[in-house]
Amino acid sequence: MANLDKLEMLLPMEELEQGAQQQIYDALNLDFLEKLAIMPDCHTGYSLPIGGVALLNGVISPAYVGYDIGCGMACIRTLTNVSSFLDKRESILNELYKRIPVGFNSREEGSYTWSFKSASGDKELNKKVNSRLGVQCGTLGGGNHFLEIGYNRYKKICITIHSGSRNAGHSVASYWMKLSKNVEKELPNGFLSLDSEYGQGYLKDMLFMLEYALINRKNMMLIALDVLGLTSKYMDEMINETHNHAIVIGDKVLHRKGATPADKDQLGVIPGNMKDGVYITKGLGNEQYLSSASHGAGRRFSRTEAKRQITLEQVEQEMKGITCKINKGIVDESKSAYKDINVVIRRQEGIVVDVVDHITPVLSMKG
Repeated sequence: MANLDKLEMLLPMEELEQGAQQQIYDALNLDFLEKLAIMPDCHTGYSLPIGGVALLNGVISPAYVGYDIGCGMACIRTLTNVSSFLDKRESILNELYKRIPVGFNSREEGSYTWSFKSASGDKELNKKVNSRLGVQCGTLGGGNHFLEIGYNRYKKICITIHSGSRNAGHSVASYWMKLSKNVEKELPNGFLSLDSEYGQGYLKDMLFMLEYALINRKNMMLIALDVLGLTSKYMDEMINETHNHAIVIGDKVLHRKGATPADKDQLGVIPGNMKDGVYITKGLGNEQYLSSASHGAGRRFSRTEAKRQITLEQVEQEMKGITCKINKGIVDESKSAYKDINVVIRRQEGIVVDVVDHITPVLSMKG
């Protein structure tokens, strides 16, 4: 029987699909789960639902962090009026695509100079990761990753980037997820003791990938500033937050799986969809919900279902006024594929975050 006393939710349970509900109950049945907070963008994920925040006692889980270790948001709000940019949008979008590889594409040569050495000692993993670190640093990826340019409440240009640790992070996650199913017999599959060599090994590799994901976003942000003709000094004011990570707090581990950190006064970035833009928030440090907020609107349809139900014509209609490349590859990322971001924000505003700004998109770059 699930221990509901450990559960806090920012949306009604009955609104969730069966898969997400089952993942919540599975987590609640873990003896070492201290608390589980569910964000209003929740939907079915891998092991833990997207929008789940789990505090585990002495245990760390690669699956609860997910495949895209360090995936997160970066945002810069400039002091340049958007009017200076509007008539150059098409050429700027083309230049961004020239300079930032998207989807499965990589750079021909990489400038990233760090070398990955897994705490596992696995030579094949090291070789695989190091072959991707350089050529994928400063690349966007695909899926829901994006680079967006818009304007805020003060009509100033803003740049927002959503990306993570790319193939390198996926390789690290896959390795530890597989290993965690076999090595610690006293724990359920997918979990590692924090103080074991395996738990500490995953933690070390995860921290490396968190830093790599940040450098990846920074590199793309520098390119975007350069394309726009803006000073790199704005990098000092870049908001960065990671929504796939684990944080050690004493003998406990806080896992966020698609959830934005919302500590007291911490700035966060919550995107809605390609049409409705991005919210800048300030955390309220609400420990009842593990100082967390949603990381987006949350999917309404799976990618397969979105492609079945949503037409290219619908996407073209939705995206009127926004410069972007519209093709069948982005149908599953359309506004219609996501929950209503206004409802999602309403369910957490004044509880876990305050909204301090909103960015309206005028250019969207997708993988």
